[in-house]
Amino acid sequence: MPSLPILLPLLIMAVTILAALGLGGLFFLKSSGEPRANRLYGTLLLLGGLTQLHFALDFGGYLREYPSLRYLPIYFSLWLPVLLFSHVKLSLYPTYRFRWTDLKHLLLPIGQTLYFLGIWLFPAFRHEEGRYFYNPFYGGLEQALFLAGWPLYVLFSYLYLRRKRRSLGKRSLPRLLWYLRKLLKGVLLFILAYAILSGADFLAYKFLLADLRAQVWYAGAQALSYTVLLLWLCVYGGQVLIWGRKLIRLGEV
Repeated sequence: MPSLPILLPLLIMAVTILAALGLGGLFFLKSSGEPRANRLYGTLLLLGGLTQLHFALDFGGYLREYPSLRYLPIYFSLWLPVLLFSHVKLSLYPTYRFRWTDLKHLLLPIGQTLYFLGIWLFPAFRHEEGRYFYNPFYGGLEQALFLAGWPLYVLFSYLYLRRKRRSLGKRSLPRLLWYLRKLLKGVLLFILAYAILSGADFLAYKFLLADLRAQVWYAGAQALSYTVLLLWLCVYGGQVLIWGRKLIRLGEV
């Protein structure tokens, strides 16, 4: 049985996983709003919940005890900022049609999915340590792409939001735009916390040769920083599901 400092974060993670998977499934049943935006956000929550499951297994020590779990295709970190951006874009511009040029955003996420499917189906392709630094799909480079992707796609989303705001020509902020703006601000705040923790781990290891991940307090803080981000996405999702008809009316204040 895990100790309390490990058990409590694991319980919080488990609740977050259930919330993300449950809300994500409901978005595929949502009738109001732009259907593609609904499905994109539902996919964001589902993949975010599965990624949280991977983090929970890692934090609980199950990946060390059962190494084969490390290679389950449930890790979708590079999909999340792209899905958030696509949801915001289609929510603001429901008539937008995807183009071939949009595929550039999917190259790394699709590559990550294919990578995990490959090492899951073909054990010979697995790296003995699981992660390694130069791996763009599961390692140090992947973490750098994950941390850089969030502020970049939040910026893209904010630019679309500002353009839509200007096109409306109103003093008061429509309800949908207000909620989307809060969503983006919250995401950026939580990613900043995650980035600070990851940077501290890198600097401690490089200059002090100290592995912060071996410390229970640090491992819990880093794991819960992603959990809080996912909870924030769930809060927005719950708001949209409950007050969805109001949120989709761009003219309503």
